[in-house]
Amino acid sequence: MSSVLEKSRVRRQSVDGRRRLRISAIEAAEAAALADVAAAICVLSRVLPIAGAAILVSSIPFAVLGIRRRLSVCILAGVTGWIVALLFGGYGTANMVAGAAVSGCFAGIAIRRRWSPPTVLAGAVLGLGVPSAALTTAGLAVFSSYREFIFDNIRNGVGGAARLIGNAGATQVEQIDRAVVSALRVWPITIPVATLLGVVFTALFTYLFVKRPAQSLARRLGPPSTDVLVEETGRIAPVPMELRDVSVTHPGATTPTVWGMNADITPNRLTAVAGRNGAGKSTLARVISGRAPTSGVVIRAGNPGLGAPGGTAVIGQRPETGVLGLQVGDDLAWGDPTMTPERARALLDRVGLDVALDAETSRLSGGQLQRLAIAGALARDPQLLVSDESTAMIDGPGREALMTTYRRLADGGTAVVHVTHDPREIAAADATIVVPGGDTEPATPPAGNRRNWIRGGRLDVRGLRFAHDSGTPWHREVLADIDMTIAPGQTVLVTGANGAGKSTLARLLAGIEKPDAGEVHLDGEPVLNNREGALFGHQYARLSLVRSRVRDDICDAAGVDRSNGRLVWESLRELGLDPSVVAEMRVDHLSVGQQRRVALAGLLAARPRVLVLDEPLAGLDDASRIAMVAALQRVRASGTTLVIVTHDLNELRAIADRAIDVAVLPPRPPTVEKRPSRASMAGVVGRVLPRSSPAHRLWVGSKVFAIVATALMFAIDPGWITVGASVLIAAAWTLAGRIPVAALPRLPWWIFALMGLGGFVTAMGGGEPFVTVFDVRLGLGGASTWAVLISITIVSFYLSLVFCWTTPMAEVPAFGQRVVGWARRVGIPLQPVAVAVTVALRLLPFMISDFRVLLQTVGQRRTPGKRSAQQRVEQWSACMPIACSLAVQNAREVATAMDNRGGIGSVARADRRPGIGDVIAIVFVAAVVVAAIAVG
Repeated sequence: MSSVLEKSRVRRQSVDGRRRLRISAIEAAEAAALADVAAAICVLSRVLPIAGAAILVSSIPFAVLGIRRRLSVCILAGVTGWIVALLFGGYGTANMVAGAAVSGCFAGIAIRRRWSPPTVLAGAVLGLGVPSAALTTAGLAVFSSYREFIFDNIRNGVGGAARLIGNAGATQVEQIDRAVVSALRVWPITIPVATLLGVVFTALFTYLFVKRPAQSLARRLGPPSTDVLVEETGRIAPVPMELRDVSVTHPGATTPTVWGMNADITPNRLTAVAGRNGAGKSTLARVISGRAPTSGVVIRAGNPGLGAPGGTAVIGQRPETGVLGLQVGDDLAWGDPTMTPERARALLDRVGLDVALDAETSRLSGGQLQRLAIAGALARDPQLLVSDESTAMIDGPGREALMTTYRRLADGGTAVVHVTHDPREIAAADATIVVPGGDTEPATPPAGNRRNWIRGGRLDVRGLRFAHDSGTPWHREVLADIDMTIAPGQTVLVTGANGAGKSTLARLLAGIEKPDAGEVHLDGEPVLNNREGALFGHQYARLSLVRSRVRDDICDAAGVDRSNGRLVWESLRELGLDPSVVAEMRVDHLSVGQQRRVALAGLLAARPRVLVLDEPLAGLDDASRIAMVAALQRVRASGTTLVIVTHDLNELRAIADRAIDVAVLPPRPPTVEKRPSRASMAGVVGRVLPRSSPAHRLWVGSKVFAIVATALMFAIDPGWITVGASVLIAAAWTLAGRIPVAALPRLPWWIFALMGLGGFVTAMGGGEPFVTVFDVRLGLGGASTWAVLISITIVSFYLSLVFCWTTPMAEVPAFGQRVVGWARRVGIPLQPVAVAVTVALRLLPFMISDFRVLLQTVGQRRTPGKRSAQQRVEQWSACMPIACSLAVQNAREVATAMDNRGGIGSVARADRRPGIGDVIAIVFVAAVVVAAIAVG
């Protein structure tokens, strides 16, 4: 035993030493997640007139990262954010992210190191200003045509503004115009000075802007995760294992999460880990899988071999963050590029997942993702398999099938440890480890029923049809010809297979979504999602909590002042929670079961006529499920109309009046009678068209070459000839991609207004030839230069759109892995970048989805009838801290999944080779670019 313990101590020291040199899984995941938040904000700014504010706001996630992590991690986040923004928003958006990363990370580092004001100034000058000035000057010196093009726009813009101001009666404005012209003549002096001053001012302003919110967020997130793995070299033999007096205290906590645990884990045995919500079952599972405890000893036959073949494999609690690959086959091959298609297919068959290896993981349901996560764990042929509630998101037959798989593994010699709440699964185990503590016994609800006066609403649904992305190429019909009536005070269960549209129907009944055809009425009027209409409870309870403390969130949900303590206490007691313990707790410190009940307490406190809940029993232990069912019974008795989406028919059938089964619609042509106009910009950015085309079949490298070559062409010679060449490339790509008109987004009116205003101002500034319109002398040369600049911006953004429309993001990691191989040959370590970009692309859809849910949660709490700009600002402000918190939480779970797969490693199967079509495309783009530069 002493030798094993000595190895663990050596491992601690070696891990800490390597962490200073190499990027760890948690660092890469956190860099990717927070870069996602910043990139999403900057992409959104391309469709909203908030560019300057977007750069400042997107600096906050980078500042938080700078407070929490070292410089190399900040650089990784900046590179990752730039690449993601480039793919989804073009070079303009990517450069916005780069600016936010530089200023935000600088601010975070300054805050973390507690620099004094003189030190902050010196750091801004020497660390940012001087390098930026040098790079800008060098770039302008190399690309002389681009330099003169930019200077022309500056001269025309300043001259036009001077004329406008002068015509308004101001004096001495022409002197400013002449000063700018003179300064541009000596640009090797003025440009470095202006760049230095501009960068320093921006850095200092950003530091002052983000300091308080970044510090607050960093405190809210707690100390960075610092998991320590025990020895992973030498003989791999995770079992048999003995835990003796094991305790774990998380960083920043004053009391241990798990204490004094003793257990034996042996091969050929299925062991269940049981306990209440919040008891520390997942923490114990992490120790069993190879994390070092705070105290006590873990005695193994050898080393755990976490993520190694024949070692320890772990299946996490959330499938969304347990699956790492963007395609099914890539996920099975994560860290194991030797995975063959035949073996991958056999693994999928083993867990009952009938999907193609090229299927995108972002399109899989929760149950399918969980099965894929299990297949990824089995790919390691583990001696020890640790399952952390892997059956929680799967329906009854699926649970039975997976438990049968676990039983066969145990009978075949594998030690299986299964964390679960299900009594049937506990009973099927050979042994049980009970973790003490967790949620206290549910409090006794108050006597009587104080809500017997609530008037439930009547829901009438007639001819309901709904399709996601209706009227666009991504049109997908999920509900058709739905007719039903839910009487006041009824409780109705909504059931059906995964993907049938249960949650979509629930959102329609709650007034969150609007039907494409038909109607949903509440008491004869169109249903509205607010306190006076219908309220919605999300499946992931954390997204239903938008205030930091329980008391504040319940009061905010109910629309009352936080001093209303009686309402808080009554609402918590009705959900079986002890108000004296829970009321003042931070919501992030609640267990999953507590979060779900607190969220429902806030909904009940609002006294809605209709309450729609999505899977309210998911992830709850026995005591919490009993308390939740009892609370729902009281909601029913109060007169509230209750609609519940659920798989748990057995427990809820007793309180329901009836059940509605939603069937999966077979694929068919669009049948929606009334289609909206084209999608908004936000609805088409970063989405691949659901059709095949020659452009879809091209290699990713060919498309990247087209974008890079076009950008280089503009840098060498910006003008109408190169604009025409870029339009030719874009047109050819559009035809090859078979881009339908319906994919083109609506552009907001303010974009055209800004373009027109800019053109008018630059025309006022001069540039031959001149024309006179209504006694106003306009220079067509100035307007032409501005039009070239606008055209370059539009074409570069359009090329990014077409890239996304014709390139499944799942193909990007394989290309990135190829680039890693190229870089490795010259000694450049790019594997962390490939991992971070892959994680960012994997998390981005979930981050966007979570942010939309947060906005909806805040939106349903607003006062009915009011929808001012100030309310929208408040909604976004309330969501930003939660978005960053969720990003860090997702990063923590993704990092755990990466460690469970062996850490930083290959991210995809082998990239496919370019074909004859790629050669033709590359030659065509190169010829057009070279000809345009030569002619220009």
